[in-house]
Amino acid sequence: MLLFKPMKQVLSYLWQLPQNLLGLLLLLYYRPEGSYDYRDVRLHYSTRMHGGISLGRHIIVSDRYRQYNGNTEKHEYGHTRQSRMLGPLYLIVIGIPSVLWAAWWQPGRGSYYRFWTERWADRLGNVQR
Repeated sequence: MLLFKPMKQVLSYLWQLPQNLLGLLLLLYYRPEGSYDYRDVRLHYSTRMHGGISLGRHIIVSDRYRQYNGNTEKHEYGHTRQSRMLGPLYLIVIGIPSVLWAAWWQPGRGSYYRFWTERWADRLGNVQR
């Protein structure tokens, strides 16, 4: 039984390998100033990040979110749950549409979280808006 948890972690890492590798590359770019364990992933804060991104075992969010109510962390954890469900399809099904939505959306165009990938992440992260 002691080997079950490490084996589950290895299989989970491999199932999400594309996003785990991309997450590691983005950590090099965003150079987080702080990080801590959040649930079962690593949450990183960076002054270079303007929003947030969840890639496998890594969540990178803007340093400015340290002072808020935790909805950003919960929302990004919802994306983590999507990643676990979809595995190697996550970047195609969730990642690309989310990045395109974030690039297109502007304040005044309605809630950012109305887009289906974001609504789903809110639900999975138990975010109350």
